Amino acid sequence: MAQKLSMYKTFGGVIYELNDSVQLSSKQVATVLYANKDAYGVFKQARKLNTISAIAGFSGAAMLAIPIVTVAFGERSDWGLVGGGAALIISSIFLNRAYKARALDALDIHNAHIVNKTSRIRPNFYFYGTGAKLVIKF
Repeated sequence: MAQKLSMYKTFGGVIYELNDSVQLSSKQVATVLYANKDAYGVFKQARKLNTISAIAGFSGAAMLAIPIVTVAFGERSDWGLVGGGAALIISSIFLNRAYKARALDALDIHNAHIVNKTSRIRPNFYFYGTGAKLVIKF
């Protein structure tokens, strides 16, 4: 039986689903992709980019916080750290986008043999009480 993997982007990360029903972690996705060496290699690169992105974002936030906290306590601060922190945060955004693109490429390689591939955008309507909402996952 062919197992279809899907990835839906969220604000800060992604959600992986197996056969559009079971949510998986990135380690579980790597386990599923291990049988396909091409997809697994691309996914390993994607996970490295995700790790680097997380480290750069955290370091940038810390570098931004140091001068602000120093000024809050009444001392003089080094405002050069703000520029470096901003650069790290911006680079982490681009690294995160590269991670999502590579992970999606790995899933496309894995799903190449499946005949009925679905779109990466999945709209859902939910009705409740006197209202309704539309949720679009992409």
